[in-house]
Amino acid sequence: MQNSGNRNLHSKYDYWSNLLDKNFENIKEFVSTANSRLDAINSITNNSHAIAADAVTAMICEDQDSLNSSNGVSTTNKMSVCLRDGEIILRYVTYLLITNDQSILQKSCLKDLKNTYVSLGVPLSNAIRVVELIKDATISEIKTTINLTSENQAIIAQLIEETEMYFDEIINLLK
Repeated sequence: MQNSGNRNLHSKYDYWSNLLDKNFENIKEFVSTANSRLDAINSITNNSHAIAADAVTAMICEDQDSLNSSNGVSTTNKMSVCLRDGEIILRYVTYLLITNDQSILQKSCLKDLKNTYVSLGVPLSNAIRVVELIKDATISEIKTTINLTSENQAIIAQLIEETEMYFDEIINLLK
């Protein structure tokens, strides 16, 4: 009996020890990339208005009918909502890049983004395209912000992969 209890205690110790080791490795990896992460996040944050504005403008240039149709992004109100939401999306992405807590997307106002655009008469295809353009600009921002050294290439690839994943999740909220 006592032997069985020792095995259970030892098994629990191994479980917690392995869990702590894994978490410690994750923390070490995160800290080693912290400066590059923060550089990218600062750059994205500082340029968020331009990134969002350029994306909305590019979408309109790609789809001239969006200005002419009754459901298009044609009014000042619709444009300002798209710009505002673009900047909010960028704030969420930077938050996700620092925390890696994807549950925030389900708790955020972004889950209601689709309903907002539908109620405004903004075609979801246009909203999705704007987010795709913001995604591309954000990735470009990451590539140009972090010094390209052999050590940073892995960090850049990791940040780009994470950024793509977060934007894909946001795009899925619009579908």
